[in-house]
Amino acid sequence: MIAVLASMAAVLGAIVGSFLNVVVHRIPRDEPLGLLRKTRSYCPSCKAGIAWYDNVPILSYLYLLGKCRACGWRIPVRYPLVEMAGAALFLLAALRVDALGWTPAWLAFAVTAAFAAICLASTAIDFEHKILPDELTMRVGPLVGLVGMLFVPGLHGTAIFGSELVPTLKPALASLVIGLAGAAVGGGIIGGIRWLGTLIARREAMGLGDVKFMAMCGLLLGPWPTVLAIMVAMVGGSVLGVLIWALTRNREIPFGPFLALGALAVLFYGHEIDRLIFVSYPAWVRGD
Repeated sequence: MIAVLASMAAVLGAIVGSFLNVVVHRIPRDEPLGLLRKTRSYCPSCKAGIAWYDNVPILSYLYLLGKCRACGWRIPVRYPLVEMAGAALFLLAALRVDALGWTPAWLAFAVTAAFAAICLASTAIDFEHKILPDELTMRVGPLVGLVGMLFVPGLHGTAIFGSELVPTLKPALASLVIGLAGAAVGGGIIGGIRWLGTLIARREAMGLGDVKFMAMCGLLLGPWPTVLAIMVAMVGGSVLGVLIWALTRNREIPFGPFLALGALAVLFYGHEIDRLIFVSYPAWVRGD
């Protein structure tokens, strides 16, 4: 049964990924998304409307050989990549919700999938435009975090840095405190890094959008997982940043995508990452 549901989640993720491409294109340009009033998809080059059969996730790109049917404009590879990433993330969300036993399962999947979609859209926008828009970090993201925080407490547990809040507080209130603490930790750490980096480099070392983004992530993850996410982001940013620089010689690499990577890694594999860093790796170093 889980295989069927996971397959359906992957298909849904590809469809959502197609919509995220609209988000990635339109939000930085202040264009309406067409949520309240249906706005037909169009080619960014010739402005011709795109028929439904040319808008099937992944398959239409392959069939059209990556070109607009009307004008032959080369469609950026970002489009199928976002759709495939959406499918993979939704599939992972379904599998991890089942494996970790988060309840209610349907709401846990909705929250984690929505959070993954926000991280994916933020990553694509930050890579392309070097911004993390408030529409995602200050509006949609906190709403998703609030729902997860209040109704799926299994996402971040009921403890702050090992101190159990239940039964000291009622579960809903404990979850609220943990979420707000996570937002403060995420925004505070990245804000501190931004301030210190700016002081040392004498120029803006990191955008304010990164601070808002990590505060949003902390709302869903809680304080200690947020610290882990930042650690993963810093390691990933260091390693992948060097590789990207070696290939492109681009020194201005956005940090948002690595924060998103860290947040998703900890959301789905937080326990394994915690054990790797603080148990398995020290034991390996000691030769145990």
